[in-house]
Amino acid sequence: MDVEMLTYHAGGFFADRLARAGIPCRVAGGRGGLSRVASVRSCFISARPDAVLAFLPMPAMYAELASLVSRRWGLVVGERSSSPDAAARGVRLRRQLHRLADATVTNSHANRLMMEATVSGLRGRVSTIYNSVDFEEFAPRPMPPHEGEALRVVVAASYRRLKNVCGWIEAVHRATSLTPAARFTTDWFGGAASAARGSDERRRAEDLVSRYGLEGSVRLHDAVSDIAERYAQAHVVALPSFYEGLPNAICEAMACARPAAASAVSDAGNLVREGVTGVLLDPKNPDQIAEKLVLLSRTSNAELTAMGRAGLARARELLDIADVGRQYRILIEAAARRSRPEPVFWPGEVPSTARVTAEAACAC
Repeated sequence: MDVEMLTYHAGGFFADRLARAGIPCRVAGGRGGLSRVASVRSCFISARPDAVLAFLPMPAMYAELASLVSRRWGLVVGERSSSPDAAARGVRLRRQLHRLADATVTNSHANRLMMEATVSGLRGRVSTIYNSVDFEEFAPRPMPPHEGEALRVVVAASYRRLKNVCGWIEAVHRATSLTPAARFTTDWFGGAASAARGSDERRRAEDLVSRYGLEGSVRLHDAVSDIAERYAQAHVVALPSFYEGLPNAICEAMACARPAAASAVSDAGNLVREGVTGVLLDPKNPDQIAEKLVLLSRTSNAELTAMGRAGLARARELLDIADVGRQYRILIEAAARRSRPEPVFWPGEVPSTARVTAEAACAC
């Protein structure tokens, strides 16, 4: 396949990687709204693609609107989160546009179930394809010594409320209060303090750390570019979010052979097997999180290493780029023929955490 990238912002997070891979990248004009739709359509017409693959809600919407009249290309659109707002009127209206595409993809069964439950025209038309992981960048490293040392926990997440940084700090406080002998540290790497959506929550988290006197055990950092190195220094990688799609941080941690402590939401049940690859958390229950923290602090190096290895095996089973790519190829080739493909599911297993998350979101 010959691939070209179209964005509507110059540069961007993946610009250097695209350049190294030799993938041409063009930038659509327009300031937003209909002018951007017109620019995207003009780019499609001039590029004459066999198929367009659009990621995330806004790019998908632009691609769908740009394809309303005399579309000559296949169209595959995707979403990457499983927001609890699935039943909200605005979300449902936006997702109606997915009916214009040849195929719709999401990276979690939870979000697929939400979409099918709230937009009748999408039932039986949505595929689930998990994210892939770069197993060269995120590679297993020896577990650091734990016996006689504090349990080192790393969290890679923004400071938005949905990531639950304050709930995690509350859980650490309760764990240290109830079990003084248990020792653990948390290094949370997230968006900078000035980030618009995270600055207030980060300030609340910093105030909570100060109030509980946890400065030595909970450290709040800006985002870093070498997160794989931070995983390597950890005994456990955690993510206490209120909701997720398929969390990259947990996938990456498993590829690094680190046990995961992840909220039991969305498709986490397919990644984290309780006591085998890590532990599952109730993000709304700091006492339960505290109990799991104490449990992990008492886990031996050998047991942590075994959990990490099991997680690595599971990651290789689910998240290999060749397997993920094959699923996308099925949809892209069918779309290029302008034939609506049957949905694909990678993996086929729908975990109970996905069903519970979808049911709760659709009941709201």
